[in-house]
Amino acid sequence: MTGTVTSNIEIVRSGYAAFGRGDMAGVAELFAPDAVWTHRNGGRFAGPKRGFDTIAAFFGESVELSAGTLRVEPTGLLGDGDDVAVLIHMTGTRPDGRALDDRQVHLFHLRDGKTVSVDQYVGDPGAVEAFWA
Repeated sequence: MTGTVTSNIEIVRSGYAAFGRGDMAGVAELFAPDAVWTHRNGGRFAGPKRGFDTIAAFFGESVELSAGTLRVEPTGLLGDGDDVAVLIHMTGTRPDGRALDDRQVHLFHLRDGKTVSVDQYVGDPGAVEAFWA
């Protein structure tokens, strides 16, 4: 791997670690202010979130709805230049007992060490939509 690919993978990996610690300031440092996170499936969170404040609100709502149980664990990262693909295992429980256990793919595009876009693809759209409904 080239230095850029390795550093981009580490940047993305550090973002998941910061999210896992609840360190939104640490996550924010890794995103361009005008970044776009696009949830490519249907349901409550479908579509683009433009700007880091909107992305952070999306993350916050996800954590709140899952009563703090949401876990987003990267199981593999692959890089090519400014692009990083992340295999994700996402789990959580809603207060009413609904459970989430989904494998996902998050595709990052970075520029100058900052995330400028993410495309999120869920593994089981129906189950994910039912969990967040």
